Amino acid sequence: MNGTKTARFAMTWIASIILAIGLSACEVQPVAPETPSASADRQVDQAEALSRKGDYKGAARAYEALAAQSPGDLRDRFLLRAARESVRADDTAQATTLLNQVSPSLPRADFGLRSLVTAELALRGGRGDKALAELDRIPQPIPSELSSDVLELRARSLFALNRPVPAVSAALERERTLTSKDDIRANQRMIWQGLQKSAAGNADFTPPANANQTLAGWLDLGRAALVTARNPFSANEDIAQWRSRYPNHPANSLITEDVLPQLGVGLSYPTQIALILPLSGRQQAAGMAVRDGFLAALLQQDAGRRPMLNVYDSAEMGATTAYRKAVADGAQFIVGPLTKDEVTAIASSGEVSVLTLALNQTADNVSSPPLLFQYSLDPEEEARQVAQRVTADGRMRGLVLLPNNEWGQRVYRAFDTELKTLGGEIAGMKFYDPSARDYSQPITELLLINESRARANALFATLGTRMEFEPRRRGDAQFVFVGAQPVQGRSLRPGLKFHLAEDLPIYATSDIFEPDTQANNDLEGVIFPDMPWVISPDAASTQLRSALTRHWPVRARGRGRLYAFGFDACRIVPLLKAGQFGAAHAIPGMTGLLSIDEKGHVKRELDWAQVSGGRALPLGTAATAAVR
Repeated sequence: MNGTKTARFAMTWIASIILAIGLSACEVQPVAPETPSASADRQVDQAEALSRKGDYKGAARAYEALAAQSPGDLRDRFLLRAARESVRADDTAQATTLLNQVSPSLPRADFGLRSLVTAELALRGGRGDKALAELDRIPQPIPSELSSDVLELRARSLFALNRPVPAVSAALERERTLTSKDDIRANQRMIWQGLQKSAAGNADFTPPANANQTLAGWLDLGRAALVTARNPFSANEDIAQWRSRYPNHPANSLITEDVLPQLGVGLSYPTQIALILPLSGRQQAAGMAVRDGFLAALLQQDAGRRPMLNVYDSAEMGATTAYRKAVADGAQFIVGPLTKDEVTAIASSGEVSVLTLALNQTADNVSSPPLLFQYSLDPEEEARQVAQRVTADGRMRGLVLLPNNEWGQRVYRAFDTELKTLGGEIAGMKFYDPSARDYSQPITELLLINESRARANALFATLGTRMEFEPRRRGDAQFVFVGAQPVQGRSLRPGLKFHLAEDLPIYATSDIFEPDTQANNDLEGVIFPDMPWVISPDAASTQLRSALTRHWPVRARGRGRLYAFGFDACRIVPLLKAGQFGAAHAIPGMTGLLSIDEKGHVKRELDWAQVSGGRALPLGTAATAAVR
């Protein structure tokens, strides 16, 4: 953002006014009118330098300090800059807070930056439609210092809305203004990632009649982009065919130098891997599903490069004993164990001596050794993503209905914390007995219907007569967040509808949904996040689901998510071995968009769906549909 000259002029003007007032108020010898302006100039230079170095948090703090000492329009301008740097630092909560402090009335010159920051926040919150609307509010012509960022954000928003043709066109228009090779390559990566998003939503990649070879080539790459990302070991033929059609396309070097290495194609697996899972006892079914998914991914690799795999039964041997034996047998990488207690035992043992991908999380009070990474299907992370979604949908005040158990408590804490961070609040909260058959009491108490009846009865008693009465639910909520397994969910959703909450959007975690069209009719309208394996209609996911159903029909019905979990665990191994961490190395897996954070946790960004006719209808990042 380049408003430095305007900012410095304003500070100089303010300093001159202050000096003039001081000279007219008292008789003193003239002094050089330099201090306020020079100080502001230095602070602006420092903030810009921090931003260029990638210290976006530091730059945001510097701009906040400038805003605190500046009046009027200048204060708003620095607040907008601070908000933008906060977005770049992935601190969307702080960016939102800063944006809310900006005056509604701004000089025309600042409209563009406010719309740009607002649009970025909308897109990150899952609202591509709102992001485009904000960009369209920027007065024309767009300031030259903003045009590149506006085109980039427009392209990303269009990709999120499954509109790849105008998205690629916007990205190519942006690329024509770029001069740096690094910037051009970053723009190409953005196109590649956008193609994956659109392909996941089964978008139309048909090029327009007047498309040139560059545009047509990118669009033709759309389907192959997603297959390559989801299952790169099976995508070589698709990529080879595309290369033969577009041998001189600029995406060729991107695929060879960036994409395939990042996805693990060309990265080597360890020569020997150990898989530690419960293959007997109470967790046998779960362990076998994860094992089968892991093997499915491993067997898709070329036989000559496939690592040796030894499998150990943690239920029979004990997780710690199995871990010791795997190391003694020569394992260079260990995947597992699966349960929380087992992972905690391994983390506490002091024996983690090789790279290890645990398939759960340690207990809260146990620290993770340096070589131990944690990957789990975490309901708390899902709850945080639900909070992000409801606020992105413009619903800031809601009701919460969760089971009265340890799972419900964990989900509640995660949802409540994230919702408050984003400026929302919980208007009402009830825990229900998950073993009950009738949920009328917690539902009516949550909706305050019992209080409505009590007020009516008190009125009737005062009047000494009875009148026709229809109870009313509370009117201070914009959504209901429900945590439930499928059996409870199929009772809670109709119960909420019966008790006058039909018009309230219902959000849930993925636990509420299972692929059973007839059973899910009672979940009509429920909005939830889930892994692509369950809800994505794309070819790569469909192919793997079909393979599981064909080879293991019994396991496919209830253990599909765990099969996908095992498949992605295998995908992550070479990335960890190569040290490819952070969001820049995210891969679109079967369980979500996967990346490894600074704490060694595998993060999953999920897709969104709404139940319609018993099926999960993908929502993408558009505004959620009206509840039926």
